[in-house]
Amino acid sequence: MKRNLKFFVTLIVLFVLSGSLFAASQELTADGKKNLRSANMHLGGERYEKALPLYESVLEENPHHVIALEKAGSIYYNIKKDYLKARSMFIIAIQEINDIYAEYEELQKTDEKAAEKFYKKQIKKAKLDKILEQLEQFKDSCFIQLINAGKVKLNEEDYNGAIQIFAEIIEVIPDSTISYRLMALSYEKLEDTENFIKYFVKTAELDPTDIIARQKLANYYFNTKQYEEAGNMFMEAAELEPENPDNFYNAGLAFMNSKKDSLAFNAFIESNELSPANMDILVTLSNIALKMDNNEESTRYLQEAVDLDKEDGKVDNPDYVTTLCYKLYGLKKFDELLKYAELWFETDPLSKEAIQMLYNAARELNNKELMSKYEKIYKQME
Repeated sequence: MKRNLKFFVTLIVLFVLSGSLFAASQELTADGKKNLRSANMHLGGERYEKALPLYESVLEENPHHVIALEKAGSIYYNIKKDYLKARSMFIIAIQEINDIYAEYEELQKTDEKAAEKFYKKQIKKAKLDKILEQLEQFKDSCFIQLINAGKVKLNEEDYNGAIQIFAEIIEVIPDSTISYRLMALSYEKLEDTENFIKYFVKTAELDPTDIIARQKLANYYFNTKQYEEAGNMFMEAAELEPENPDNFYNAGLAFMNSKKDSLAFNAFIESNELSPANMDILVTLSNIALKMDNNEESTRYLQEAVDLDKEDGKVDNPDYVTTLCYKLYGLKKFDELLKYAELWFETDPLSKEAIQMLYNAARELNNKELMSKYEKIYKQME
């Protein structure tokens, strides 16, 4: 706190030196000037309880008086910890200084010499650029202090207390994305679904880069069987985090449940490219492609799944290789059929169906040697 007070004492000197340079908006009556001098004296002596009422009486006379705004704001910030009040005062002071800059810029358009004179007298000599920078920093610090106070309540599991703080911030800073996000998390902890969703929707609207809000909403939509909305929200999250296969995968599941096969197929393709060793994705792609009457693609993805499933000449999921063999037979891919029918037979040596498939493939390829081989095996099994 000593460092902050030192900063504001420095500002007193700056403003006292430059007070006469501010435009007519800074003028005070004799009583107003007396109150300001007394307030500055009490502030210098750290008698804050006496200084503040005097600054506020100045502001009753002139609500735009920069010195009084800044000093009263410093007391609300450092002593009373009323960051909303302090911030509002800093904002008005900043606006007054910006108005001086605006006047200078307008003067530049018509009279450069007059503008140069104005700048030296009203801005440079008063060091308004430095004062403005410092006020901006403390205005932003007020916001950080408010957010941190809400976070403390969250960590203490005082969720209603946190909500109250974030609601106060939102009232004066309606575009505060982080306040909406933390408000949503507070309501989530209270299991207040209606408000939890309301504030995450607002968060997503305000911040197009917020992944967490989109994932939270997507999960809620999925769990409440609003599958298309869930898919769209997962895809928004995926676009923000394109290296994460999970968002694409979840979007695929959501679109599949909403009967949006084309959207599901594209989402699973994206997930598969990021996570190519996932057999579940490959099988799902095969099934969706079949529903879309694309047997060629369906067969290709199932073939990749079987290749992934293969270990020591066998597969853990014999149904996959059986289905693949029938698909290859239908597509007249007999060379590949021989390979996978052999895998089928290695996995299930008692399967007459596998031998029959091998014989059929050899016959279509006019390979008499293999035909004879498989015919003998078939007869031995009878």
